[in-house]
Amino acid sequence: MREDIRNVSILLKSIIDGEQTEHSYCGEYCFKDGSHCIAYRDYTGNAITMVGIEARDSAMLLHRVGYITADMFFDPANDTIVKYEAQELAFDFILKTHGYQLCSDDKSLKIQVEYSLHDGSGELNIHGLQDISINFINK
Repeated sequence: MREDIRNVSILLKSIIDGEQTEHSYCGEYCFKDGSHCIAYRDYTGNAITMVGIEARDSAMLLHRVGYITADMFFDPANDTIVKYEAQELAFDFILKTHGYQLCSDDKSLKIQVEYSLHDGSGELNIHGLQDISINFINK
């Protein structure tokens, strides 16, 4: 299948430990080797993070490089390790995916993931829910 890159609008709604945020982005999308691939830039003040998402029916990789650097592999079948770096702080987490759902049609792609992160210290887990809505702008 030919890779057609499409412009997309992205709405990311997150709830992390009860705190809700909502961000809008412009990015690019293509379908390659059975994966929905999305790329966009996240701006935090003067800092830039490049974000890539590779989503399949069963799991999703969220790749960040820049101000925030982390690879988060959301796989309901397996816990995964996350190395999260922001500025000069670095944390290692175990990522447990509690729920993952992907729905797509000709006009949009919707991804929902529920997860928790813990560092093995006995402290409370970080609990997150993300709703990612991707709308195709052109073909």
